[in-house]
Amino acid sequence: MQKSRSITCKGCWCQMHVLMPIRGPLSIPFRLAGIRPSRMNPNICNMCESKFSRVRGAKQIVVPVSILFADIRGYTTASELSDFPQIAHLLSGFYENCASVIWDRDGIINKLIGDAILAIFNFPITLSDHAKQAVLAGLDLQQRCLERRLSIEGAEQQQISIGVGVGIHTGNVSIGEIGEFCKDFTAIGEVVNVASRLQGAAKPEEVLVTEDVYRQVEDLFPRAEFRACQLKGIQKPVNAYALHV
Repeated sequence: MQKSRSITCKGCWCQMHVLMPIRGPLSIPFRLAGIRPSRMNPNICNMCESKFSRVRGAKQIVVPVSILFADIRGYTTASELSDFPQIAHLLSGFYENCASVIWDRDGIINKLIGDAILAIFNFPITLSDHAKQAVLAGLDLQQRCLERRLSIEGAEQQQISIGVGVGIHTGNVSIGEIGEFCKDFTAIGEVVNVASRLQGAAKPEEVLVTEDVYRQVEDLFPRAEFRACQLKGIQKPVNAYALHV
């Protein structure tokens, strides 16, 4: 069940201990000033992303986070065999599933990258168990997709089965504003790269996590499958564990 929406920005409270109204009568003057709920998470305000330098006093800061990447498996085949309205409907359903489970666990959807998403846990809403929340969000996503049976009708009325792969890593990243001419709020660093590559190695209906993540949820998944992954662009094999709903 989806959590109720916050009246004040959780990000502003966690980062500055400021009560910033984003809903209700008290939010009206702030909305007139351009402050409203963020598209990355409806429980934070757009100032947390668009005014990062002003709020934090720096363009980037280093913070511990958990990064979740998820993408649709079979998307290329589906796009070749289906028309644009069907593909748009498929992506819309995938994004909706992602948003619901990530927001319920206080993460943010930082990027929509075609048939993939990048989510961040522990900023700007701080979480003492952000790795666990990222894992549970990934498993919730897989459960949602299984229940709603993501599929698409291709040529000759054939049903194309669609799966989702999820990769998660945790550690320190540089987060904040990137670029001058075209500013962007995002996270960069090895943790992001590993999570992205791990998602690429994940099988459909699987959440593939690094050993750093697994050690924080080991008690919940004592029989997880160990896997040494040789990831593209990463010299040494990455120890990972496969989790399933």
